[in-house]
Amino acid sequence: PYMINGGKFSYFSKIVTREVDKIINIPILKNAGGSVTNAMKNLAFGSVSNTGRLHEKLWNDTCAEVCAFSPLRDKVVLNISDGLRGCFNGGPGANPQFICNYHTLLVSSDPVAMDRIAYDIIAEKRIAEGLQKAPSPETLTFLKMAAALGLGVAEKERIDLRSYNLG
Repeated sequence: PYMINGGKFSYFSKIVTREVDKIINIPILKNAGGSVTNAMKNLAFGSVSNTGRLHEKLWNDTCAEVCAFSPLRDKVVLNISDGLRGCFNGGPGANPQFICNYHTLLVSSDPVAMDRIAYDIIAEKRIAEGLQKAPSPETLTFLKMAAALGLGVAEKERIDLRSYNLG
């Protein structure tokens, strides 16, 4: 009956399992090391307790496998990533010197595809700022795992990306 934040188990929130029929996921465009913490991480780590134990060795597994659990897989209908302002280094915390204006909103029913596009945006900024020399596709393991679980598309060339300039 209480939030469990210790031990070796994590539990899904009753909000996810019992109280809602549909979920609209609204992450913020930000990095996690050389990767991205956006739709998949927002869903996975926002839906279970005791997440402290899941970050280091289980980060990829958690992002993919928790999202494959039916209360998330079957209820998430839309993902809207707030990329108006975002974090490109030191994330997922918001360090002021690493906040920038991306002037972007990402909207998708596919959280895997959304994270793949979000990764490119963040990697481009990190390269421009001299924080890395080239994209690091090895940091996208969680997206490959999620695609293998049937949660969406991880290959950039298979994503139907449409851009609109509203300015």
